[in-house]
Amino acid sequence: MELLQLEHFIAVCEEGTFTRAAERVFRTQSAVSQSIKKIEDEIGVPLFARGMHDVTLTETGKVVLEYARRMVRLREEATRQIGALRNLNAGTLTIAAHESAAVYLLPAPLRSYLRKFPDIKVGIYRSRLDDIPRQVLDREVDIGFVKEEATFRGLSSVDVHSDRMVLIASPRHPLVGRAGIRIRDLGEEPFVVHHLCLTTEHTVLRLFDQHGTPCRIVAELWSFENIKSFVQEDVGLAIVPRITVQQELRDGLLVELPVRELKVPRRTLMIHRVHGYLSESAQEMIRVVRQFNFVGAPEAIEPDAALVSNH
Repeated sequence: MELLQLEHFIAVCEEGTFTRAAERVFRTQSAVSQSIKKIEDEIGVPLFARGMHDVTLTETGKVVLEYARRMVRLREEATRQIGALRNLNAGTLTIAAHESAAVYLLPAPLRSYLRKFPDIKVGIYRSRLDDIPRQVLDREVDIGFVKEEATFRGLSSVDVHSDRMVLIASPRHPLVGRAGIRIRDLGEEPFVVHHLCLTTEHTVLRLFDQHGTPCRIVAELWSFENIKSFVQEDVGLAIVPRITVQQELRDGLLVELPVRELKVPRRTLMIHRVHGYLSESAQEMIRVVRQFNFVGAPEAIEPDAALVSNH
């Protein structure tokens, strides 16, 4: 049973005669009659009561008409939806990213993307760095943001942002304004660290260990926003990616303390699949990020439940 045959059947039912139905579908009356016969041959019972002057449906015909209309509507809805996807008037985009990329790096290019394609539903999932390449490969997400080049075959990576680690303090801290600070000068200072961002915590601990200086950790926190609040309240110092504190540094809420040995570059790379299907919405986001100018201060946002989720 083909959709064309069902369209001919619907036309006969709605027009009342085979002649008018044929005119409506731009076919000969013989072609329309043949379509009806093929349906009847397939189901094994007549659709119309024969010998009547008008078109009268049998009980079977009434059932077939109901389902035929549903099937034609579904075909039309599918066609419209596919067209919308091609034109990026509908669709979804899923992204997995580490915290600093999800909260501080992505809002600016995402704002540009959504201005251009406001009907795309975007989901950003904060994930562990080790999990993101697998999530992209397994098609759990379309795009990933990581800190190192992907070693998995089938993934392409491109550098999108360069950052560095900085030592931050409140404006009232005694070390503010002091020149020539060394790691060994920080052994007695209290520090707050991000225990859920292991790469940042390991970087801090390794740096102190390399210079034979203990790191006095007084608080282990779960986000960079928490860390900034604790530092502003003079709980301790912190070493964080500079992108996470750009706004506070500009506003004078925090101060960057120059440390001679603190030369830790920090990259952010975008990864995506190179084989198989990649949605139009994902392809367009990749183009936006590749062309985006990250120089300056991306505007930080708090994770929003409708946009950013833990994963």
